[in-house]
This record gives sequence, C-alpha cells and structure tokens, in this order.
Amino acid sequence: MQHSKVSYLGCILDENLNGESMAYNVIKKINMKLMFLYRKNKFLTPQLRRMLCNALIQPHFDYASTAWYPSLNANLKKKLQTMQNKCIRFSLFLGNRTHIGMTEFDKINWLPVNERFMQITSAYVFKFFNNKTPAYIKEVFEPVIDSGRNTRNSFLQLKQPSVKSNFGKSSLSFFGPQYWNKLSKEVKEGENVNSFKHRVKKHLFKRMEETETGLFVF
Repeated sequence: MQHSKVSYLGCILDENLNGESMAYNVIKKINMKLMFLYRKNKFLTPQLRRMLCNALIQPHFDYASTAWYPSLNANLKKKLQTMQNKCIRFSLFLGNRTHIGMTEFDKINWLPVNERFMQITSAYVFKFFNNKTPAYIKEVFEPVIDSGRNTRNSFLQLKQPSVKSNFGKSSLSFFGPQYWNKLSKEVKEGENVNSFKHRVKKHLFKRMEETETGLFVF
C-alpha cells in the first residue's frame, strides 16, 4: 500500500519532499496551543506568557527544521511568520492588528522564523567544527583546507557545493556553508554552543536593524 506522506520520529515527510505537510502540521499545533493560552489569559503575567510560548510553542518551529523548512515556498514561510507574530502579540499584550517589527522582536528577544532557522543551522556547523555532532554530520560538511594564510576570510570556512536544482539548494550541505561562511571570525569563535548562539543572535539582530522594511507585519 502506497502513502503520500509518512511520519518518522515526529517529522512528516511527503511524497514531494517540499515540507508542506510538516509546515501545516506545525501551524495547526501552534494555533491550538495559542488558543489554549488565550483561554487562560487572565491568569498569565507577561513573563508567564513569554515563558509558556517558549516552552510550548517555539519547539514546534524548531523541531527537525533543517528537514522541512528550507523546501517551503514563500507563502508557507509567510504563514509561519504570521503564527510567530501572533505569539508575540499574545506575549506582549498587543492588539490583533498591531504592527510587528524590530522593536517588538527586540523587546521579546526572539528572532523571526527565518533568522531563527539560520541560527539553528549555524549552530550545527559550530558543533561540526568543535567535534560535537553525530558521525553522519561529518559527511555533510567539508572544511576549506587553510593554505597557511590565517586570514579573516579563510578562518573556519566550509566548501560551498555547486548545485543547480532547488532540491539541492534545500539540503543542509548547501545552506549550512551558505550561512556559516558569511559569519565573522569573532562570531565563530564562541566558547561553547550557547555563547555561539548568543553571538549569532546579536549578529542577526544587527542585520535586521540595518535592513528592516516592515516585512514582519502579517
């Protein structure tokens, strides 16, 4: 018997491998939990709201995201950002039509969905260079061999695979180096995974401040 999609370790894989089934499942789960939290609205302080969103909702955005998020079309990525914006409005006691921009992200200390994905992916590469990844990850990335010039651009670089198909561009071996190689030497030198994530978040927030165009209001 053939199936158009299958669930494996909580990740839904569909026949087109475009992440669509998983994205809709994530949106459904987030919407249900957010509705539950709104029903408990009067009992929750701002601190509790943010804490519960972090504990109950954020993991749905993150779980196995490298397997499904990169393949999503722009419309589905927009829907995911819309769901995160709803969580921000809930956490900050904002109205349903309140604009969500850099001020709100900074106040709640959350990265937008796409930037959060970049942070998670970059952390995979950081673990790779620090020998903290499973054996299979070691076959995904290929470091650039330093020719003796310890320059800013050659520090802990990955080879960027040459791919032509969209499927290839949605693979960890492609977008991992793409994100990582753009990070500065100072960001890559984090003492541990947590400090590295903090540096990446700071870097992405700075980039957002420089390029904000109101694209977060959905």
